[in-house]
Amino acid sequence: MNLRRESSQGRDASRIESFSDNVFAIALTLLVLTIKVPAVSQNDQPGYLVEYLRSEWPAYLTYVVSFLTVLLMWINHHVMFQRIQKADHALMFLNGLMLLPVTLVSFPTALLAVFFSHPQARYAAALFSGSYVMIAGFYYLVWAYITRMNFRLGVKEDAVSLKRSTKKIQLVFGLYVGAFCVAFIHPVGCIVACLLLCVYFALPQLRNSAG
Repeated sequence: MNLRRESSQGRDASRIESFSDNVFAIALTLLVLTIKVPAVSQNDQPGYLVEYLRSEWPAYLTYVVSFLTVLLMWINHHVMFQRIQKADHALMFLNGLMLLPVTLVSFPTALLAVFFSHPQARYAAALFSGSYVMIAGFYYLVWAYITRMNFRLGVKEDAVSLKRSTKKIQLVFGLYVGAFCVAFIHPVGCIVACLLLCVYFALPQLRNSAG
């Protein structure tokens, strides 16, 4: 009976990860919808399509930043849940809350692409980076719960390793808060900051994979 209960609890963690993978996959797929297909020009002017595609570069930029950010968050989410052997309802609920802003990423991405050169661009950039602040914040809450309930959830790591991971997650959250603040001063700087964060957090993982 105990073995059956433990087996069921062990499957909970894998089910959370499987469900989350589907949400991340849908969120990444929906991002491409932020790039609009142009309408056929009635005047059929030469070079109309090329000129339109060139003018849509803000949509390409925001798409790439959002795709890379969500992709990295999915990778880190996968790594985090690989360290978990068991789960409970509270963890499932917190993980679900973390997925809420993930599903919303396509909206601020499309909004920023439209308002990129508009006087109100700072608000669009704030919403854009703010969605990442929310994801990083909920990610930290999930991790904090996991480390606090480490015995029941089956996390078996030394205190130094757990502390190092916690500091890294706190750093991610703090840097995205910084990007959010920059949005109100310099919207383009906010986007560049988010892109640089993607590069900063991607490089160590690529080096580890190569090693």
